[in-house]
Amino acid sequence: MLKNYIRQFGRRMVRDKMYSFLNIVGLSAGLTCFAFIALWINSELNYDAFNQNYDRIVRVNKLIKTETNLSESARSGATIAAVLQQDYPEVENTVRMDMREEVVQYKDKLLQERIILTDPSFFHIFSYNLIRGNAATAISEPYSVILTESTARKYFGETDPIGETLKIYLYDGVEMGKSYKVTGITPDPPQNSHFTFSMLASFRTVEVANPEVLTGNDPDNDKFYTYLLLKPGADYKTFSQKITSLYTKNLAHRFNVTYSYKLQPLRAIHLSTHVADEETAGGNQSHVYIFSTIGVFILLLAGINYTNLATARTVNRAKEVSIKKVIGADKTQLIFQYLLESVLMALLALVLALLISFFIQPFFYQITAKDISLFSTPQLLIFLTGVTIFLGILSGIYPAFILSAFKPASILKGAFKSGPKGVLLRQSLVIVQFVITLILITSVVVIYSQMTYIKHKDLGYNKEALLFLRVSGNTDVIKGYPAFKNELTVSPLVSGVATSNSLIMGGLDKAGSQTTDARGKPFRVNTALLGVDTDYLKVYGIELIAGTNFTRQVTGDSIRPILVNESAVKRFNWHTPEKAIGKPFTTDGQPGTIVGVVHDFHFDVLQRPIEPLAIHPQAERFSRITIKLDRRKISQSKAFIEKVWAKHFPNALFDYGFLDKQLEAQYQAEERFSKIIVYFSVLSLVIACLGLYGLISYSISQKTKEIGIRKVLGATLNGIAVLLSKEFLKLVVFACFLALPLAGYILHYWLQDFAYRINLAWWMFAAAVVPVLLLALLTVGIQVMKAALINPVNALRRE
Repeated sequence: MLKNYIRQFGRRMVRDKMYSFLNIVGLSAGLTCFAFIALWINSELNYDAFNQNYDRIVRVNKLIKTETNLSESARSGATIAAVLQQDYPEVENTVRMDMREEVVQYKDKLLQERIILTDPSFFHIFSYNLIRGNAATAISEPYSVILTESTARKYFGETDPIGETLKIYLYDGVEMGKSYKVTGITPDPPQNSHFTFSMLASFRTVEVANPEVLTGNDPDNDKFYTYLLLKPGADYKTFSQKITSLYTKNLAHRFNVTYSYKLQPLRAIHLSTHVADEETAGGNQSHVYIFSTIGVFILLLAGINYTNLATARTVNRAKEVSIKKVIGADKTQLIFQYLLESVLMALLALVLALLISFFIQPFFYQITAKDISLFSTPQLLIFLTGVTIFLGILSGIYPAFILSAFKPASILKGAFKSGPKGVLLRQSLVIVQFVITLILITSVVVIYSQMTYIKHKDLGYNKEALLFLRVSGNTDVIKGYPAFKNELTVSPLVSGVATSNSLIMGGLDKAGSQTTDARGKPFRVNTALLGVDTDYLKVYGIELIAGTNFTRQVTGDSIRPILVNESAVKRFNWHTPEKAIGKPFTTDGQPGTIVGVVHDFHFDVLQRPIEPLAIHPQAERFSRITIKLDRRKISQSKAFIEKVWAKHFPNALFDYGFLDKQLEAQYQAEERFSKIIVYFSVLSLVIACLGLYGLISYSISQKTKEIGIRKVLGATLNGIAVLLSKEFLKLVVFACFLALPLAGYILHYWLQDFAYRINLAWWMFAAAVVPVLLLALLTVGIQVMKAALINPVNALRRE
C-alpha cells in the first residue's frame, strides 16, 4: 500500500510539473532560510556552552550607584576572589583575569597579542586543557606564559617552544620588556567563547609587579575580571543577593556612592548589552528575538504556499477521490495518502534545502563571520527534519480532510465546484503572507536608515584622516616623543599630533569623583576619564564652549585643570557651562578645578547615551598618539609617519590604525544584522509572490471558458486584465493596511535599543509598500495578460 502511494505521488509530480516546482522551490527556500537562521541562533545561544561546568560558572559584576546614576561594570578587584572563596561555602573555586593587548617580541618578530593573566584555577573552572605542560603548575610562577597552538607556530614554527622565552612589554617595570618563560601549549580557544586569547600568563605577575592590588581598597582600581565556580545545587540568584553588601563589609565609606556586587551567569554574558567594560563586544538579545521571528515567519510563508496551492487544486483531484471512494477506499486511507504526499513533498524540499545550504555556506560565513556548518551540527539536522515533517503534516492536514470529505455522487455527476469557504481560506492565507512580507520589508528600510544614521551621525569630533599609534608603554617612545612630534609637524602631510591614555570609542574607564552642586554641597559622582595633552582638542576638532583649554602639564601634587562635557553640566545640575567654571573636581585622588566645558562628543557606542566626562592633562606616560593627516594624501602621509617612526624608534612596533575604520568595526554586528535582514526579506517576498503566481495561475485556468466567452462578446484586453487582477490586488492592498501598524509598533520597540535614533517617517512605510505592490502587480499581470491573449476559439474548444 505504502509503495503504491509513493508511486502515485511520483506520477503526480511528473504530471503537475508547475505545481510541484512551485511547492518544492517555495518550501526549500523557506527551509534553507530557516536552517541558516536556526544555525545562527544556535551559535548565539550556546556561547561558552563547551565548558563542562557551564551552568555553574558566574562572573562577579560591580554595581555603582551615585546620586545621579546607576551603572554596572564587568570588572572587580583582585581581592574579591579570595574573600568569596574563604567566607562563602557556596563557592567551589575562583579565578581572576587581567585582559591585555600587548607587544610581544621574539628575535625579529614584533607583534601585538591578546594576553590573559590568570590563575592556575582557570583550567579547573573552564574546559581548557594543555597539550604540553602541567596545568596545575604552568602559570603558578610569575612571568610564565602558555601559548595557543597557532601562536606557538607563529613564533617557533615546528620547534618545541617549552622552556623558550618571549619578551613581552607587560608588567616589566622599566617598560623595556620582560622575559616570559613558555611553560605550556593549549589548543586555540573555541570561536563561541565570550573571551579570546593568544597567550595565558600568570596572575602572580600582576601581584609581583603591583603588590598594592592585594591590599588596596579603592573600588576605582577594580580593573580585573572575577569568575566563580559554584558548588552543585547553589542558586546563583540567592547567592547574588547574599553578597550584595560585600563592599560595605570590606571597604571604607565612599562619600555618597554605593558599591555592591551582582553575579551574572556565564550563559547570559554574550547577549548582555547593558554591562560596561566587557572583555569583548558581545551579541544582542533583541537580534536573537528578531531572527527567531523571521525564521518562523519564513517557514510560515512556505507552509502557507503549500496549503494554498493544495486547497486550490482540490477541484482537480475531486474525481480521483470519488472513484477511490466508490471502489472501497475509506476516509482514513485517503487522509493518510494525502498527508504522506505532503510530508514527502516537504522532505524533497528539505533535501534540496540541504544541497543549497552546502553550496552557499561560504556566503553565510561572509555575511555572518560565523564559521559554522549545518552538517557539523547533527542535533540541528535532526531538529530540522522534525520541523520539516511537522510542516508537511501541518500544511497538508487541511487539504487532506477536504479531499477525504468529498461526496462521490455529486462529483461524478459534475456538480462539484470549489466552495466559498475554500476561497475565503486561500484569500486569508494570501493576506497573511503579504502582511509578513510587508513587515519584513519595512524592517529592512528602517534598519538600513538607522545604520546609515549611525554611520553619518555627527560624533562631536572630526573622525576623518586620524591615524593613531599604540604606544604600549614603550619607554623609548615616551622619552623620544617630543623629537618625533617635532619632525612630524614640520611636514605639510601632518596638521597636528596629540597624545592620550585611550581612544574615544567603545567606552572609557570610569572612576568616582568628588565635586559640588550648584549650592556648593559636596557630592560623589561616577565619571568617565580621559587623559590628554594640550593639542588633543585641536587634533580631534572638539569644540570648547566655555572656559579655556589646558595651558600646561601638571605634576602629581598640583591642583590640575579639568575639562568636563555638557552632559556633566546637565547631570550635576550646574545649569549652564559658565557656572561649571571654577568648581572643584577631585578624581583619582588628585584635586582639580574645572577650567572649561567642551561640546558633547561620543566616546561610547551610540546605543548608549553620552555620560559625564572629565578630561584631565595627560601625565608623562601615555598609550596613544593621534596624528591628523592630509586627507588628500592618506597613503603618502602614512608612509612618511612610518619612516619617521622607524628612524626614532627602530625597536618599537609600528602598531597603527585609522579611527574611522575602527569606528566602522564597532558597528560590524549591526551591519551584518542589516544585511541578513535584507536577504531574508527579499526571499520572503519571492516566496510570497511564488504563492501568488501559483494561485492566480490556477484561478485563471479555471476561468478559461469565461475569458473566451467575454472576448467573443467584445470584452477588451484591458477590461479582462482588470477583472482578473483586481481580486488579488485587493488582497495585497488589504494586507498593507494590516501590516503597516504592526510594523510601526515592532520597529518603534527595536529602535529603543539606541540612545540616538531616527524617527519613523511615512516614506519608510511607502518605500516598503511600493516595491511589494509593484512586484505583486507584475506577478499577477504576467499571468493575466497570458490568459487574456488566448484565442477564444482555442479556449472554448479546450473547454
